[in-house]
Amino acid sequence: MGLFGLFGGSKSDPADSMPQSDAEKWIVGIYALWSEYCGGSYKYFGGYEKNRSNASMARGVLSRDWAVTNKQGVLEMVDYLIKDENNADDEAKKAAFNYGCAANIAARGYLGGHLTKEEMMSASAKIAKVIRAHYHSWEEFAQAYIEGVGLESGIAEKQPEFTEIYKRLCAMPDSPYSVAWETPI
Repeated sequence: MGLFGLFGGSKSDPADSMPQSDAEKWIVGIYALWSEYCGGSYKYFGGYEKNRSNASMARGVLSRDWAVTNKQGVLEMVDYLIKDENNADDEAKKAAFNYGCAANIAARGYLGGHLTKEEMMSASAKIAKVIRAHYHSWEEFAQAYIEGVGLESGIAEKQPEFTEIYKRLCAMPDSPYSVAWETPI
């Protein structure tokens, strides 16, 4: 075991942490605003590099915030959040935020070791299909998501910050929002 493994920061293959295709970048776009807001990065699945330290953090967040502790819990929470009956009031706004949470939970499940990359992508593809049935562009989805932040997260006063994050990411050539909305997943 090298020093990195001893201190919980073992090196990982970038392909394990970072989207390698436009489809994977598209998936990261679902929750990129939340990743950036939380101090993570749109460049990584779940907002963070896949290593031992971040795996522990992801498992802690899933357990504390979502009562999710294993693969079955991750997949059940994803399914719960994308059901339309859970998004009845202010539907488009509330739903966009919940869809973002669902994709982030799948990514954090991968980051935390509950899901394989293939399982994360499968769950995320299901979420993407639902999102595309309700929204027709990154801009439309992001606007609804940002409004949903105020309805669902308890941090309504942070909506302007999310808007600024979206604008900043849109201006970056490597951001997920540079990937075409219609990209096959």
